[in-house]
Amino acid sequence: MAESSLKEVTEAMDTLIQHARNQGIAPHSRRKMRLFSTKEVCNLIGKSTTTLYKAEEQGIISKPDLNPDTGRRLGYTLEQVNALRNHFGIVPKAKRKSPESFLGITTALYNFKGGVGKTTTAVNIAQYTALQGFKTLLIDMDSQASSTALFGIIADEEISEDETVLPYTLYGEQNSLEYAIKPTHFDDLYIIPANQHLSSSEFEAASQISGGSADEALEYFQRLRDGVDTIKDQFDFIFVDAPPSLGIIGIQTLLSVDNIIIPCPPRMLDFVSTRQFLETATEYVGRVAQGKTFNSIKVMVSMYDRRNSMAREFMEVMEAVLDSHMYSNQMLHSESIDNSSAVFQTPWESEKPDKRITENMRGLFNEIIKDLTRRSGYDG
Repeated sequence: MAESSLKEVTEAMDTLIQHARNQGIAPHSRRKMRLFSTKEVCNLIGKSTTTLYKAEEQGIISKPDLNPDTGRRLGYTLEQVNALRNHFGIVPKAKRKSPESFLGITTALYNFKGGVGKTTTAVNIAQYTALQGFKTLLIDMDSQASSTALFGIIADEEISEDETVLPYTLYGEQNSLEYAIKPTHFDDLYIIPANQHLSSSEFEAASQISGGSADEALEYFQRLRDGVDTIKDQFDFIFVDAPPSLGIIGIQTLLSVDNIIIPCPPRMLDFVSTRQFLETATEYVGRVAQGKTFNSIKVMVSMYDRRNSMAREFMEVMEAVLDSHMYSNQMLHSESIDNSSAVFQTPWESEKPDKRITENMRGLFNEIIKDLTRRSGYDG
């Protein structure tokens, strides 16, 4: 019987991952966002086709290329959409009082149970806020680096430890997190990537904390918050994809934000685990940062299958128990989300977006944006 090594299995899995990645990104090419139709652009900027075509004639944006087979316009880039927004002075409602400034709203997607839709929500809401004209940053604090991968970056091949948060949070080698910010294929959407070094750094962090005083330990737990503070005036929204644990990095993540979204499928085991997460998080935060408060902490129902009778019944229980502590909209379970993830994409990037799912996410994310901006003192 032939023997196998962990390295051989790892290499075999790498082959499959690279194949899947190539399905979403052509070899040796830069990741690109899909083009938007004339109708989509008019909806995004709230203008008529006549106004759009006039902007082309005025040279605000260039005319799209034509499909040689059909003669139809191929579409507009998100950069062109944002150029039109700038030209017409179109800014999101929350920014209308001061369109040149940024909101600086920080939010973690957190639950220490895996498989609840945490990363899916983090990436999709970050992309949605960018589509709406908000300058957005996604910080990946999960060593599995799934958020990083969904932006076409294979973390441990393309991202070094020096490109994560660690030079700031662990080694104290940087004065700001600005060094780690990378642009993505979404205009005005940026990422601080993760890789497996985040996980291994917990051991080194533990030795730092155990060897110092209580004040030094507290300072370490607050380093990510301090780092976020150095850059949050550059962004409207900063979303943090938290690790699925309440270890050292998990506590750092909790302390770094003003809002928490807790994805939870409508299932008893997930609900029990989420309740345990909240109890443990409350205990840990109380130990290391007594008096820490949040603008908003809400449960978001994720992976909801309306066809499942037990899920529908449990939804009613969750609504009755959580009431205002839960968003009224839910993230639906969808094969289109799974299929997009299989090639490192999201429904927003699909050439033919699943309208049912994008409309579902639009309703949920608009509710979340309104809640976050209102609780942060803005007119969302």
